[in-house]
Amino acid sequence: MPWQMPWNSSLPYKPRKWLNSRRRTRRHRNRQSTPKPAADTPLPKPSTNAPASTAASSPGVKHSANPMDYIKTSEALLDEMNSQSGEWNWLRRHIMPRTQAASEMEERPTPSSRRKHCTVAFESVHTFVGACMMYIIPAGQQWFKLKSGKKGKGKSSRYDDWFSKASEITHEELAKSNFYTVMHECLLDWALCGTGCVYSDTLPDGTLNFTYVPTGTYGGSEGRNKKPDTLARLFKLSPYQAVKQFGYNKLPQRIRDAYDDDKRRYTEKHQYLHIVLPRHTSDFGHDLINPLRMKYASVYIAWDADKVIINESGYNEFPYFVPRFLRYGEGFFGYAPGMSVKEEIEAILKLERVMDVLGEVAAFPRLLTLADQIGEIDMRAGGRTVIKPQAAQLNLPREWGTSGRYDIGKDRIQDKEEKIRQAYFIPFIRVISNVDRQMTATEVVARQEEQVTAITPAMTLFMTECNTLIHRIFSILFRQGKFPIEDMPDELVVRDQGGSENFEIKIPAVSYNGKISQAIERAQRNGGDYYIQNALAYTQATGDPSMIEIVDMRKYGRFLYESTGAPTDCLRKEKELEALDQQRAAAAQQQAQLEAMQGTAKAGRDIAVAQK
Repeated sequence: MPWQMPWNSSLPYKPRKWLNSRRRTRRHRNRQSTPKPAADTPLPKPSTNAPASTAASSPGVKHSANPMDYIKTSEALLDEMNSQSGEWNWLRRHIMPRTQAASEMEERPTPSSRRKHCTVAFESVHTFVGACMMYIIPAGQQWFKLKSGKKGKGKSSRYDDWFSKASEITHEELAKSNFYTVMHECLLDWALCGTGCVYSDTLPDGTLNFTYVPTGTYGGSEGRNKKPDTLARLFKLSPYQAVKQFGYNKLPQRIRDAYDDDKRRYTEKHQYLHIVLPRHTSDFGHDLINPLRMKYASVYIAWDADKVIINESGYNEFPYFVPRFLRYGEGFFGYAPGMSVKEEIEAILKLERVMDVLGEVAAFPRLLTLADQIGEIDMRAGGRTVIKPQAAQLNLPREWGTSGRYDIGKDRIQDKEEKIRQAYFIPFIRVISNVDRQMTATEVVARQEEQVTAITPAMTLFMTECNTLIHRIFSILFRQGKFPIEDMPDELVVRDQGGSENFEIKIPAVSYNGKISQAIERAQRNGGDYYIQNALAYTQATGDPSMIEIVDMRKYGRFLYESTGAPTDCLRKEKELEALDQQRAAAAQQQAQLEAMQGTAKAGRDIAVAQK
């Protein structure tokens, strides 16, 4: 018997009202004992001797821990970030200078000196990120599916229908938001610096909203499962923005004064810090929990205004998505592909300067003249230069020092450019466009599979860490009542072991439908098609259907349909299929009865003829 929600399924889906009516009966809120915190919980230990003047808070702001602990933890995380910022700054300056402004929170462009970035590396990063957007999270397509975690008899097709519908709803909500534009910026950081970051939440109207967090503005740490669960980030707001987000009365006097000044309200910027970290103790439940008792603490601090805490609340899920390109030891931040070609980038920049000099010398050669040359040498077209007989005997003035080998320098640059492209998988991404002939459809598929196989190792970690983001998005939409309650799978619900009526939401499984996943499923489809072809040939040759009978053709047909990414609304529901089976059975029974009646009538006629 599937688990049923304790509210009337015929009513609109509003679990908040149902939970609110039972909120007063929560026994675990009034328990005197609290569970012992986990050993790896990154929440700082309470401090009782911290001076109050160094950890002030705005009036009316309640805290679940010592305010100074949040500040110390944030400072430690930012110090760890600063220890690695040198490599990021080098990569930005030499590959993509535009991103330097975001990491340093600059408000306006500064006069730039001569170009110092490598255009080949710049192009490679953009090409690689564009391929990732197309292969992993293509806009306008269902690039992931929510799936049941049950196997065998415990799996029901109506649950598959529910997950398919939930997947479509999730993609529709993502399309309404700024998800894809923010993810593009995140992936640029991911490919450039080795780590990206996106904050996910909702707007006041309930629309999903995502915020790009530049690398170099945040620090964090991982939990026991090696997934990020603590993060502190810096950002800037104008007084007007701060009042809109936090309220006038919660802000320090310095920021309120700036808000009251019409000249400073919109132009002056102040620095704030947002830290999210697990709490020692939290209440069980998916909705309607006191923000100060949620699993993750959320604290906003006016960082450049005496470090005053202006807001504390909480999250049911970790709101930050932090993908790493590759893991680097035990560190929180990832390893960037550009780090493996730093020497090549520096060499190209040096060779380009040398080649520029060589080209200028070829166009405007150096000249060797006598020390007592009369007048200046006229380098204009048709110009006349007067020289002495002594200079004419020595063949002066003449070109000097112009014997550089431009071709050798060009070859060296091309070799190093190829290494940079390989670091960003460009030869594999352009494996088809690099072919200078017309290819058949079979060759195109084969080259695409080769391409996907080469890039897969770099994508695996990203897709694994993307589960945190999907869990966050799914939970937000579930709390908003976006998903249908009819046939909702019981595996989504985790009941409270303490005896309360609360529950939490768990996503059993997520599969990805990008080109990488499609290549894997294509191999599965090819194997299935090969078996069915042989089974049909065997059945036609022998009349024995045993080989084809072991395949559930409806399940195989559903697998083929879903692997194409086609809309699930076109699929028949399980109830419709059952009704169709009943109609077919009834029609077959009627046909059998009709044939029996016809046979009886024919037998009667034959008997009558025989008696005559």
